[in-house]
Amino acid sequence: MNGTREGFCRDLLDDALELGLDPEGVADRFLRYFNVSGRPTVPELTVLLEEADFGTVTGRCLEAMKGIHYSAPGGGYDIHYREDLWDGAKEHTLLHETFEIINETMCDLYSDSVPVLRVCRQADRFAAAALMPPDMFSLCAQASGFDVVALQAIYQRAYASITMRLAEVMRHQPLMTILYERREVGNPRQWFDALTPGGLTAKVVARTSGFRLRTTRRPLSCLRRLLPRRGASPTPGSVAERVALTGRPVYVERVSGYDLWQNDDVTVVARPVIWHGRVAKIAVVAVPHRDRSVLAPQLDQAYFERIPHAHQVL
Repeated sequence: MNGTREGFCRDLLDDALELGLDPEGVADRFLRYFNVSGRPTVPELTVLLEEADFGTVTGRCLEAMKGIHYSAPGGGYDIHYREDLWDGAKEHTLLHETFEIINETMCDLYSDSVPVLRVCRQADRFAAAALMPPDMFSLCAQASGFDVVALQAIYQRAYASITMRLAEVMRHQPLMTILYERREVGNPRQWFDALTPGGLTAKVVARTSGFRLRTTRRPLSCLRRLLPRRGASPTPGSVAERVALTGRPVYVERVSGYDLWQNDDVTVVARPVIWHGRVAKIAVVAVPHRDRSVLAPQLDQAYFERIPHAHQVL
């Protein structure tokens, strides 16, 4: 590898000034420029970042954050990740910090301008795109039937990253993805209280541009209340509530009442993530009813409680 951080940023600068730092595009160029493998590991990223003059990488005991970087006295950066993270989180954290360094470097190159603030979400998108390139991810997603649990097993990434990535990559497939997580933290073996819907919160709520609501018959504000909101618990009667109470996957073939812009009903699958015999997360995927066949591959992999018809249960 002969490329350097500054060389990469200079190559990127002209496009970035015109188009902005699009995380997906930057990730694609980063992978090609530095010849990053399809499954980058912590050792590989450590060597890459040091040889390309991003900085020195070390694991540290960081209590309040997963990673941090700061300017080193001799140039470059000191980059730290929390050493007690699992490997997938370490890799994501290193790439997250890498994007923030790219942002700072480009601002230094462009007349010492101030770095873009609130870049964390963009950095997360960059990391997810670098770890799950769109071409292969879309093939795996379709082959799995948009199964968040199966994709997590394949890519070894956080469930939240997998859930967001589905909505980012599958642009030609109208869909909505939701990930509910248990509010309790710590060792699942110590979760003694029975799970109730109020014990879950929506960590991720994402959808493609094709999954839109119509507004001809009802106000938009009314239609939005039918959809999950980030940070909220599952609504009464929802498919996520049913999974939380039973611990079993659920498939609802036809959900009416959402007024999709193409005048179609919705088909929904919801799967629990079980840790030590307890429901830790619930992954929900919804597609237009006309496209329900795309979910078939995951229905063959586990027993689903099948519900023919329901009304507004997202």
